[in-house]
Amino acid sequence: MCQQSANGTGFAERAKPLTLCGNSRSGKRSFSEDKMKTLFKTIRTALGGIASVAIVLLLTTALFAQGPIFTGDASNLSNIIREALKLMAIILFCLGAVGIAWSIYNKLTGKEWGNQAFGSLLAFAFGTIVAVFWQLAQGRAVGIDTNF
Repeated sequence: MCQQSANGTGFAERAKPLTLCGNSRSGKRSFSEDKMKTLFKTIRTALGGIASVAIVLLLTTALFAQGPIFTGDASNLSNIIREALKLMAIILFCLGAVGIAWSIYNKLTGKEWGNQAFGSLLAFAFGTIVAVFWQLAQGRAVGIDTNF
């Protein structure tokens, strides 16, 4: 609780860097409000990541597999892994294309565009790595064409 002094001003009104009262006349937010805003921002960011993982899990064939996954049959598990790799490569290439379009739009409108361009290049690069693993999982050799 704030204590008033004899001249009418309280301690919290004289102390500039930290306000100890709930009603500050300077308009500064209290420490707990900053913590709550940080907490809400962290939760919002985490929900975005959890939602994208949930969508990937929903679209993979592992959830819709007929029968048990971990049986003595190795081909069932390998088919699930192959399909998950293929879907991951497709999603990464689509994210790369969306990121390139987003960075072009931001460049045209005068906003920051470097992060979107770098992220889309990373999505393309990781999508290529996943596509190579998919080819290997199919039992095919990965050929690199050097004849330009």
